[in-house]
Amino acid sequence: MLSLQDDYNSQRSPLNIAEYGRTVQEYVAHIQTLPSKEERTKWVYQLVNIMATLNPNLKLQSDYQAVLWGHIYQISDYTLDIDSPYPLPTEDIKTEKPAKIHYNDTGIRFRFYGRNLQNMIDKVTEIEDENLRQDLVNLIASFMFNSCKIWNDENLTNEVIAEHLSILSKGKLRLSGDEITVTADASSQFTPKKNYSNASNNRNNFNRKNNKNNFNKNKRQRRF
Repeated sequence: MLSLQDDYNSQRSPLNIAEYGRTVQEYVAHIQTLPSKEERTKWVYQLVNIMATLNPNLKLQSDYQAVLWGHIYQISDYTLDIDSPYPLPTEDIKTEKPAKIHYNDTGIRFRFYGRNLQNMIDKVTEIEDENLRQDLVNLIASFMFNSCKIWNDENLTNEVIAEHLSILSKGKLRLSGDEITVTADASSQFTPKKNYSNASNNRNNFNRKNNKNNFNKNKRQRRF
């Protein structure tokens, strides 16, 4: 029987997938000792159900069972001999580098509008229906006005918005200020908050002054 001094985590074998803990790894190690391949496979089916119950968020993935079978195989150091219903990963997956994420590195002409506005303008320039295109331009112009009001605290004129539309559309949207209808968003109109601390201080000063006057008045009345 092992004593506590002989059973430190530092003396145990390292966890291959730490998220599942020591118990699951010992379960897999026990499955590896079973002589029959059919029996080992049967036990893995049971372990998959246990792991799915312990980690219910995994069930949100459509292929969660295939993921669990792969994890069990990784925990066994890729040596577990079973009849898996899913393709099992190879040991090369440990050193395989993830695919590089390609970010859109094109610059934004007006950062306070954001990239989504640029995408909307690109789509609007492709619309052939003039009435629909004009309605969308008015919506975009309103968004530009309100965004600039929020982030830059500046009210854009229709002429400036028309100029920005022309720049962002690379000359495909050439409009005058009179052709644009801008609707201001009420949420972009900031109202300064009252300084309740000053109001409280003024009220306290008034109360102290009033109390002092009442005290002096009562003091004079007591003299007669």
